[in-house]
Amino acid sequence: MRDLRFLQGIVTSGVIATISILGNFVAKVQAATFTLPIEAAAKATGVDVLRDLYGLDGTGITIGVISDSFATAETVDAFGNPDTYVTNIANGYLPSGVNVLKDYSGPNAIDEGRALSQIIHAVAPGAKLAFYTSRDTVDVFGQGIQALSAVGANIIVDDFGYLYPPENPNELLDQLDLEPPDGPINLAIDAVFNQGISYFTSAGNRPDIPIYGHSNNPNALTVGAVYYGNAQSYSNQFFDVVVEQGQIEPFSSEGDPGSLKPDVVAPDALPISFNLGGGAGLYDDPRFFRFLGTSVSAPYTAAVAALLLQANPNATPTEIYDALRNTAESPLPEFDSRYGYGLIRADRAILALGVQGKPTTIPEPSAAPALLCVSVLIAGLLLKRTQQRKVIAKSNQSLALVYSGVDKLSYKSLPDVS
Repeated sequence: MRDLRFLQGIVTSGVIATISILGNFVAKVQAATFTLPIEAAAKATGVDVLRDLYGLDGTGITIGVISDSFATAETVDAFGNPDTYVTNIANGYLPSGVNVLKDYSGPNAIDEGRALSQIIHAVAPGAKLAFYTSRDTVDVFGQGIQALSAVGANIIVDDFGYLYPPENPNELLDQLDLEPPDGPINLAIDAVFNQGISYFTSAGNRPDIPIYGHSNNPNALTVGAVYYGNAQSYSNQFFDVVVEQGQIEPFSSEGDPGSLKPDVVAPDALPISFNLGGGAGLYDDPRFFRFLGTSVSAPYTAAVAALLLQANPNATPTEIYDALRNTAESPLPEFDSRYGYGLIRADRAILALGVQGKPTTIPEPSAAPALLCVSVLIAGLLLKRTQQRKVIAKSNQSLALVYSGVDKLSYKSLPDVS
């Protein structure tokens, strides 16, 4: 405890020094340029710092995406013109050469996988992308995870689950669980995790049903949603609330006691180029449509992980997960079943990974003490979080990790709530 108090004293001094010194340093960082207008989200999560100060764009990293379809739906842009993968390449919303291993062309395809990919490309434009459809059986889903691993994916993200909620509210969810711990999806996640591949999944958009299924896998990082559109607030008519920028979305699913899920939260309500399933409202910038849900926050976080992995190619999935958890920013003092450990902060997570060397943009000499102070602050946060997690883990050691499924409807984009 004496060491902790000593470190806390240093951290306090570091905060004061950082505030007084960092001004010149920040002034040297140029504004980020993104393929989509995600500036508010990027600033809130420190992505702008990684992109501009460290020069990171995901180069050398491959991200595998699992969702309904990629390039089979008939979609239109904000002006009513066809919006396709080809037009997305021409407009810079997606890179050429996305490796589509298996697509889905059923009548209800909406190309949500292409929407996820646009979010990833906006954050990590240098990363390569691969895709595998989720619209099949759980066995095929598991095969998709392995297939993405086989083509070199360093990171995999999905926004889909197979379990339907019970008709009888008294019926145990586990009785309908199509994704048990020893099922093909969870076994595939465990396998790629052990191969050094980070796995990200969305928490779901059903606050009345707890997180379950593969989204409860401890080897996956589960992500809830916080509103971070460019507007300061929006009216969610379904829940009859006004959601302010930085607030958790009212639909973001809650974890079961003892599960420590979701792990973190990340921005949603971000722009995409096409009308996803006909239900998305226009974004604040009328050229784009608004994409709501944890289906946005999960790929956003996966893209942040690509930047971190580019900075530290030797980082393991556990190290990336811990860096994101331990440096997250929360309005609550401890882990919460809706906020998890808090909003991801890429600018802090990169320090937690021990990234060394000069950033691409060399700051003024006065920035060096500021960086040192920030590093000390991060160390204090890590120590505090580690102690909190030990307390939580000890109190929950008698609780079994809850594995239950995820309502696939919870992963669809929400109707227009503008």
